[in-house]
Amino acid sequence: MSEPSQFRHYQIIQDADGNNVELVRNAEQVAVLAFDVQRLEYVHCHVLLEPLANRAAFEEACKSLQKRGHPTLARLIEFGEDEGNPFYITSNIDGEPLRPYLARQQEIPGWLAIMIACRALETAVAVCERGEYLTESPLDSLRIVQNAPQAVQVLAADFRVLDNPAAKKRALKTNFEKQAKFLRSFLSEQGGGPTLPDQSMPAADFTELLGSCLASAAVGVIAPMRELRNALQKLAPDHLSGEIPTAQKPRALLAPLLASYQEVARGLVNLVRIQSQRLDMANPYSMRGTLTKTGRSVLIEQVPSARTASARVKEADDSAIKITKQRDNSGLVTLALVNEAEDITCLAEEIVEGISLADLMRERRCLEVQEAYLVLAGLDSALTQLENSTLPVSKLRLEDIFLLTGFAREDSRSTKLLVSKLNEWPAFNIIVRAHPTLASMSGRGTDPAVLLPPAKSNAPTTWHAGWLAGLCKFLLGLESPAGLIVEPEGGARERETVERLLNDEIAKVAESKPALRGDFLARYARIIQHYDLVKTAPEPAMRKSGTELAPEIGLKPRSKTLPVTQPSPVKREFSASLAGQKAVVPLTTGGAARATEEANIGFAELLFKNAGGEPTPPDAPDWARAAASAPPTSAEYLMPREDVPMWLKAAVFIGGSMIIGAMSAHLSGSALWQKKRTSVPIEAAKIKSSAVVPAPAAAPEKNVPKAIPIIKSPPVVTAPAESAPPTRGVTLSPPSGAGTLREQLAPEANPPKPPP
Repeated sequence: MSEPSQFRHYQIIQDADGNNVELVRNAEQVAVLAFDVQRLEYVHCHVLLEPLANRAAFEEACKSLQKRGHPTLARLIEFGEDEGNPFYITSNIDGEPLRPYLARQQEIPGWLAIMIACRALETAVAVCERGEYLTESPLDSLRIVQNAPQAVQVLAADFRVLDNPAAKKRALKTNFEKQAKFLRSFLSEQGGGPTLPDQSMPAADFTELLGSCLASAAVGVIAPMRELRNALQKLAPDHLSGEIPTAQKPRALLAPLLASYQEVARGLVNLVRIQSQRLDMANPYSMRGTLTKTGRSVLIEQVPSARTASARVKEADDSAIKITKQRDNSGLVTLALVNEAEDITCLAEEIVEGISLADLMRERRCLEVQEAYLVLAGLDSALTQLENSTLPVSKLRLEDIFLLTGFAREDSRSTKLLVSKLNEWPAFNIIVRAHPTLASMSGRGTDPAVLLPPAKSNAPTTWHAGWLAGLCKFLLGLESPAGLIVEPEGGARERETVERLLNDEIAKVAESKPALRGDFLARYARIIQHYDLVKTAPEPAMRKSGTELAPEIGLKPRSKTLPVTQPSPVKREFSASLAGQKAVVPLTTGGAARATEEANIGFAELLFKNAGGEPTPPDAPDWARAAASAPPTSAEYLMPREDVPMWLKAAVFIGGSMIIGAMSAHLSGSALWQKKRTSVPIEAAKIKSSAVVPAPAAAPEKNVPKAIPIIKSPPVVTAPAESAPPTRGVTLSPPSGAGTLREQLAPEANPPKPPP
């Protein structure tokens, strides 16, 4: 068997018999399946059989398709001439052509036929918006791909890049409205009304009418094509579609080149327990399983061999299994296993407990400006880890970006999160898939890089500000993924400003001067800050006690200018607006709403911090100076600026006064706790007690030892004037006959002697 041939850095794919996999062969060109060794993805190599009659027209067509990419169009990667043979390279569309798919059907459900017609018209409109690049046989150049159990996509895999005057004349003479009327009448006559989605129709008649309608499409009939699409969509809305039957499922292009599910399961029999071997055409290359040792849930898929891909894929997987298990790379999806057995190499990827960005956009359709910033700021950290890992990854789809919430995708809590705003989620981290997968290499999913123009030279990094701008267009609904019609919501002026920023960043990619991600995020945050500050500030919630006076006398509170000394209302308004909430607090909410507003202040501070990375332009308005120089209104004196009750103010005032008075008395030395209590003379106390109440003679002698004896005698103290004059002087010295110190301390052991 011959070795696979290689054209530049594109390896030509061969089947099991050693033959090249041909996709198209006609009088104009030959297209074969190839593998890009540098970008690690499958491509289509188109080689024209005739020399170029008009080289300028060929180059102009290729450049126009490169600059204006679209999710429903194959990306034109490269074009040129090789030894006199013109060629162009397009990305792979992993499906089968529309004509062979419809040819093998006898009947087709009504809802599926209408979905195919609508998707084909959407793709034809996208091609015609870029010029007369739709081929003469659209049913052969359009490929159908299943992307969900109930949905399909119709994508353009080839274009007309040669100048063909005869084709232009044919397009001008064709009456599209006539063909559109035939198709609409045919679909309506098959049942009509609410029973049409459940009816089956002949596939041959539908194929003929759809082919005639698409063949008459041109640049001048874009508006009628959109009208026909909207009319057909009303016959069978998307919510009436069911699961695609097995006979009507489109085939994957790469499936015949790979091993079967049974062979993959046999190669991992002792390592992984396969949960299901049912073929899912929405994700036809992976199946779920459980690791035997750890019990973790994993996704298993085959690694293509060197004949069907390249040896670099296996090398990238071996590097990923080492790097993704390191603690410093927590933002990368962990690759648990790479096993090679029985000439089949398989990998096992740990299932992420979260929601992919593709699932989020499929449910929400578009995000608000503030929500998109949350995603971009979290993704910046994961991209930094991806750059530091030096893994050979050059493609990240919406399906490769996950919002890690801790809940499985099938969990009911994840279903609730899908319909709520991101600022209402408890918490989430963003992780990315950093290893090549068959779904990514085959061209499935939505790649934000399709919106980027070709660069003149290679950029230092693939994940620059231009790539983030392309992703942000999908998040905001400025560009719709294949099969989705998005109507952006929110402020028009704010979205227009953000759209101009995104277009500027994408334009820098064509000049090979892409900006850094940090600079782009700072400018994005400054736009949010600008449009939030110019919004009307909320009116304070007024209580009935004393603030109803302002509405009664007709005074209008200040709404846009606030004193500089009170920044907290501005921060609360800022954070509440970033969170997508109304900042006006109802009168019945009390402190609950205020606590909710305070919880969002962290994101506002983050925006202030990021926005300070660049100098403010000189023409930017100074909001703080305008608020400080504005004259006060009478409403400021009538409305309280703080919701503090009067009793609390009084208690704080009284308590503070007492503390200050106590400190002053202590410093002056006149505090009560600083005064010492004077000791009373023992003899004076005895005389005073005997003058009032006669006591036994032994009583004074008995009580004397209870006083603490003092060795040093102080000066003589005279008795008070009210008491009777004493017969002798009273001193602190012990009386005669009192005994020794031991006798005074233990009077019970030595009873006093009776007086003579």
